[in-house]
Amino acid sequence: MRKTKKSLFVIMLACFSLLVGTLFSGGVGTTGAQFLKIGPSARALGMAGSFGAVADDVYAIHFNPSGLVQLSKEEVSMTYLRYFEDVNYGFVGYAKPSDKEVLGFGLTYLIVDKIEARTLDTSSPDRLFNAKDIALTFAYAKKDVFSKSLPNLNLGGNARLITSEIDSKVAYTMSVDIGAYYVPLDKLSLAMVLQNISWGIKYVDETDMLPLNLKLASAYKVLENLVLASDIDAYLIDTKFYASLGVEYSPIKYLILRAGYRYGYDTASLGSLVGLGAGLGFRIWNVGLDYSFVPFGDLGDTHRISLGIKF
Repeated sequence: MRKTKKSLFVIMLACFSLLVGTLFSGGVGTTGAQFLKIGPSARALGMAGSFGAVADDVYAIHFNPSGLVQLSKEEVSMTYLRYFEDVNYGFVGYAKPSDKEVLGFGLTYLIVDKIEARTLDTSSPDRLFNAKDIALTFAYAKKDVFSKSLPNLNLGGNARLITSEIDSKVAYTMSVDIGAYYVPLDKLSLAMVLQNISWGIKYVDETDMLPLNLKLASAYKVLENLVLASDIDAYLIDTKFYASLGVEYSPIKYLILRAGYRYGYDTASLGSLVGLGAGLGFRIWNVGLDYSFVPFGDLGDTHRISLGIKF
């Protein structure tokens, strides 16, 4: 019976992947709302983004909403990221679990200040303007949806309102994420997520599709204090492929160390260190503080700090 259930889940994954590939195989393209690709969690980016099948905190809202079923307490978290040049990025999230359901809320923003506007025949800027992206996300997850036929299969989804402003032009759209989190064995978890399903975002007369992503992930608890995780991200419209592997290790009660590597970046242009991730975290009572360092070669290094509280 257990082998039958595992086989059924594998077949579901294969059929869903085939359906997605058939519907959205439009060739190479350029998508809008690129800020949706940025991972908000210092913990997750310390593992090079290998978080889809871990997803046991508020940041599951971004990586895999079905993972929210693992929360046992209310949780609020926030992240600040000083990105390249004058780019500021932040995230605030909240989730509240009940018996078999979890509701979550997330706010993501990206702001670029003092962008120079120039005409073709001038060497100095005519003026300065700003750009701003905001995503308001509502998440829902349900535990053990098919308890009799396929135990330990959890499902979740997001509905996201997106606004994007460049100078005086403002565009609006909505997107949806659909995720599954499955635990076939005590120490093994598997996940599949389809992110950024949308009709696109329109600026004036031109519409850009969102970065549609099919994520397949796994995580294995080698020891009680050691987790190995891997993610595959296939951006179906951008035709970009990334594969990441990460580890999380807690040598002592209050300290957590993380490292990982994400394959798929242009190392020839950005440098050999691009794709690496490293970080650490502290857990004291119900408060967690995480830091991650992610180098991007000539573009610069990025630093994330996340603070989470459970209550």
